[in-house]
Amino acid sequence: PPPPEAQPPEDVKIKEHNMFKIQINSSDALLVEGEPRTDVSELKEDIKKFILNYGKDPENSDSPMKAVVSFKTDRGTSHKRFVEVLDLIQAAYYDIYAEKAGVSNARWRELSSDLANPENARLYDLGRGKNPDGSLEIPMAISIAEPTKVGG
Repeated sequence: PPPPEAQPPEDVKIKEHNMFKIQINSSDALLVEGEPRTDVSELKEDIKKFILNYGKDPENSDSPMKAVVSFKTDRGTSHKRFVEVLDLIQAAYYDIYAEKAGVSNARWRELSSDLANPENARLYDLGRGKNPDGSLEIPMAISIAEPTKVGG
């Protein structure tokens, strides 16, 4: 058989309602779930609501395990806008993890950078919902697609 890196990636089927889509075009305009947005102020809360839906709203994810945040840009998207939106996506997950661990977002980020400390490691596992088999109740599932060509 060919070496692992030469094998095509497995095609994973994700139900449409389990994917939260964010797109940025070459003019830095934002499209969230197919709707244009000029303001990102509610984006973090919308992502958290989507992830923590637990199947209540059929338009949102079935569970945090199945929730995927899809992020796609255009080659003309500015680096500043890319980082701004990616930071908001990650901050949504950090808020969820911090709340689950009973700490602030700032404390979560601090403890996650020092997992050699047993208490930090315990809180880190608690926040992400680490199961006995090592799987996570709330994985940080962010799909960053290859940028499209300008205008295409």
